[in-house]
Amino acid sequence: MKSFDKNSLIFRKQLIIVFLLIVYFVYPQNTLSVTLFNNEIKGESEQPILKFKDGKFKILQFTDIHWVNGDSYRKGNDSTLLLMRKLIKAEHPDLVIITGDVVVSWGAAESWKEVTQPMVEAKVPFAVTFGNHDAETDITTSQVLELLKTIPYNVTYNSNNNISGVGNCTLPIKSSDGNQDKWVLYLFDSHDYPKDKTFGYYDWIKHDQIDWYRNQSDYYTQKDGKIIPSLAFFHIPLPEYVQVQYISSLIGTKKDDVCAPNLNSGLFSSLLEKRDVLGVFTGHDHNNDYLVDANGEICLAYGRKTGYNSAYKEVLERGARVINLYEDDRCFSTYIETLSDKLNNYTFEKKGQTCPYPIAEGTFIQESLVTNWDDARWQQELEMLKGVGMKYLIFAPSLFTDKNGKDKYLYPSSFSKKSERTSNNLIDLCLRNAKKCGVKIFIGLNFNDKWWSASFTPDWLYQQMERGNKIADELISLYKEKYGDTMYGWYWVWEVDNLHAITNENQEILANALNINLDHLNKVTPDMPFMLSPYMNQKVGTADANQKMWESVFAKTHFKNGDIFSPQDGVGAGGLDVDKLSEWFSGMRQAVNSKPGLKFWANVESFDHRFWTNAPLSRFKQQMEAVNPYVNKIITFAYSHYYSPFQVNKQYHDAYLEYYKTGKLLKVSVPEPVSDLVLKIKKNEMVVLKWKSPKDKSNLMGYYVYKDGILVANIQNKNIDDSDTEFIDKKGSQNNLYEVSSYNVNGEESIKVKTHM
Repeated sequence: MKSFDKNSLIFRKQLIIVFLLIVYFVYPQNTLSVTLFNNEIKGESEQPILKFKDGKFKILQFTDIHWVNGDSYRKGNDSTLLLMRKLIKAEHPDLVIITGDVVVSWGAAESWKEVTQPMVEAKVPFAVTFGNHDAETDITTSQVLELLKTIPYNVTYNSNNNISGVGNCTLPIKSSDGNQDKWVLYLFDSHDYPKDKTFGYYDWIKHDQIDWYRNQSDYYTQKDGKIIPSLAFFHIPLPEYVQVQYISSLIGTKKDDVCAPNLNSGLFSSLLEKRDVLGVFTGHDHNNDYLVDANGEICLAYGRKTGYNSAYKEVLERGARVINLYEDDRCFSTYIETLSDKLNNYTFEKKGQTCPYPIAEGTFIQESLVTNWDDARWQQELEMLKGVGMKYLIFAPSLFTDKNGKDKYLYPSSFSKKSERTSNNLIDLCLRNAKKCGVKIFIGLNFNDKWWSASFTPDWLYQQMERGNKIADELISLYKEKYGDTMYGWYWVWEVDNLHAITNENQEILANALNINLDHLNKVTPDMPFMLSPYMNQKVGTADANQKMWESVFAKTHFKNGDIFSPQDGVGAGGLDVDKLSEWFSGMRQAVNSKPGLKFWANVESFDHRFWTNAPLSRFKQQMEAVNPYVNKIITFAYSHYYSPFQVNKQYHDAYLEYYKTGKLLKVSVPEPVSDLVLKIKKNEMVVLKWKSPKDKSNLMGYYVYKDGILVANIQNKNIDDSDTEFIDKKGSQNNLYEVSSYNVNGEESIKVKTHM
């Protein structure tokens, strides 16, 4: 419970103590006595086993029930029980967790039995973390724990009797077959009030509890051979609930100040270091129910106050928080549920999975690459992508219209003629194989090549959006039920830059176009995120102007919680220099923060537009490191096209795989230089360069060609033995100085060899 008047709380506590002393001396045989309470403990109830069902596990968080014994509070208590029963019936949770301030008055033993009845009746396992008021009764929290052990379906216990607090425990959630730990829940006692108020009014989680958590985290990691995704539950919020508001926007309601300890004992930093806890869930502040996605690193969330008895002026409808876990995903979805509504649905996805360094977690793939792929080839590619941590594939568009108005559908649309379709149903092939591999697909709708001319009217653009809605409806009817969550999201194929949307008029047009799709897609597929991936060019604008442009667009658009803004970093296309990424992405992070619930990803380009070759891994790593502090996740355009071992030299994939596993670039030797570089002038005045490749080609990825000190060519080939050892310059002469170097997978080059006639 939050307090606006700390003196009144102290006075209330003193009154309770006086009352209990009177009861003890006047009625020594009263059922409130510790002796009789202990006699009521007749044995522990067997703990249920928590496990996934069909890949899902649902938690219902009740908090701040504030049960007060007595006739004058009966109406509030009855309303609380009715709410708990209705929400349990509506949600069918696999576990209920009550995060503190449960029973806050005398008669606690009987009250605890009453307040746990909704779970017992529904045969739902439940756990409890204690709040600052749970000890202000006629029994201690240790005695409450002993009582809970006798109640069916309780799973609360003391994991270690030698650490501070009561009810610190871990609750592993088993796989559907019961053979593996898939998730771990950590329950902490956040205590009540420190004896010395020098360091604030509320107590803090102690160092021995933090050490216990760290040891448990290590235990599960070693036992299972990997970091196990986890959640933490306790009553009093951490001090970081204040700081995190400056990282990302709030999703939900904040009407109270955060009543956290003034002293920071370091639990949050341990959670970040261990990388297992995805979310922290607390109560305490009755008019707060918000969550904050801290840049994909961790989610800090409040529950919704459940109890109807008010401790002070309370404005929120009573309810609970629902948390859905997924057996094979490091993510969870959550929302607030009341008797009248479901609010603020949001999916948190852990950044970088288990890696403390930036990695790409998804890639674009284009129709030109996959036109002739069969199931076996799709499986080959998807398994390769999963091996380097890829979870998302963006496949777009479903309908392409060229500049002459000719349509090409990637699936057998009822809107198309047979001649307008690809020979294979590429959408079905993609979804079918992705489902088998556990990869999530973003599907692009329609695109018209006229977009690039920028010579269209707003009405034409709006008509294209309406056409996209019809495509979406058809894709949903054909594939959504069939492939379920594999058909994960939508991709807006129309690429926006920071030049054509800079005016207020164009921003209005852009927002209107987006809303035509957003309004429709949010209605028909509310659980599918919508992704927008614009690009930037530093030659036509500034980072500050780009930020203001997107703030203006976001203010007008109807993005929902969980939609994704994933700008292209522009390095591959030549729009931004690597050293400008921090400035531009910092500004866009601020723009995204102006739109609550909007996620910020980065689309890092793995190519070099000058020669349409793959970028060296050193540059790709540098790009990811530059944007990583600002974004929730990183995807790339495009691994399958520029790093796949089935598309380019296998060493690129092998080297990136090593980086994915270790966070370090593979150390390879610099190739030997070329030899016998010769310049010849042909009759038509073309310059022809020829050279001999190094004898040792083990680390050779290609050749850089320089003309008067400027890079003019990058010669690559999937099999370097077959690569050209010739370069033709139609605009050169014997007066130019040409140089050629060989390079490895990281772009490290040999000495440059100069030409001779």
